[in-house]
Amino acid sequence: MKPLNISQIVDQIPHILIVDDKPKLCSVLEQFVYSWEFEPKSLNSPLDVPKELDRRFYNVVLLDIRMPEKSGIELIPDICRRSPDTRIIFMTGYADKDTVIKALRLGAFDFLEKPFDKEFLFHAVKRALDTQRTELEFRRAYEELARKKQELLLNEARLKEANNQLMETNNALSVLAQNIERTRKETQFQVSKQIRTSILPLIEKFSQSKHLEDFRVDLNVLMNFMDDLLAGLSAEPQIARVLSATELRVAALIKNGLTTDEIAQHMYISPCTVKSHRRSIRKKLNLNHSSRNLKAYLQARLEKRRGDATEDEREMYNIEG
Repeated sequence: MKPLNISQIVDQIPHILIVDDKPKLCSVLEQFVYSWEFEPKSLNSPLDVPKELDRRFYNVVLLDIRMPEKSGIELIPDICRRSPDTRIIFMTGYADKDTVIKALRLGAFDFLEKPFDKEFLFHAVKRALDTQRTELEFRRAYEELARKKQELLLNEARLKEANNQLMETNNALSVLAQNIERTRKETQFQVSKQIRTSILPLIEKFSQSKHLEDFRVDLNVLMNFMDDLLAGLSAEPQIARVLSATELRVAALIKNGLTTDEIAQHMYISPCTVKSHRRSIRKKLNLNHSSRNLKAYLQARLEKRRGDATEDEREMYNIEG
């Protein structure tokens, strides 16, 4: 017989197997079982019981103790082995104490002393079915709990593995970020070094030439732009992001100490336009309601930027200041 699961046993109509060598008694008991809306099956030979239990599951076996071919006492262990969840109620006309005790020890659930009436039999069968259902439902709940526990342990293992992978990924990203930052600093230093060693000497040479006197202001501005690049490869980022190209040039000239009229003359624009640029620069740098001098502000910001870059170079090449 294919094993039934617990739900099938609990939900099916109770099947009752009657085993007695007296056909008339079996017929009466079958009628009782039918009247209770259970499914009866009777056998007159105890030798047919093993095969029948292999064929299907029975909730209760009504078993006569004294039979000529094989006693019910001898049959109890075989029934318990083949169908552990089946409840055995043995029937006897000789209810001696030793027989009852032996049958119960071998695995019988209850016993009935012949003769017994229909009502008494019904209560015995009902009690066996109720006990069986309670035990099976408890086992089903236990198995479900064990299954949930196994799922929880499996999910916990998966979560732990995912967490380990996440930590490994995070470590890899951290190393990658460090490598990128190191590469950025190295690149910045190399460009800064190239500007210092190759471009600045040329600009200084040009600024000292008497033939380029008319371009001295432009050379000074270019020198300041080079200094800004050395400080961060561009103008101070918070300034460069908000100012236009023209405003950046005006800001650079203000930082270098040129007056409004000098800036106008240098850039070939009117002083009013320069003042308009100054107002725009102050507004974009949130200096509208501040008494702070624009020239001092720009010098402080850009000097700080150069100082930060110098510290980066020292740290990268272990240069002591």
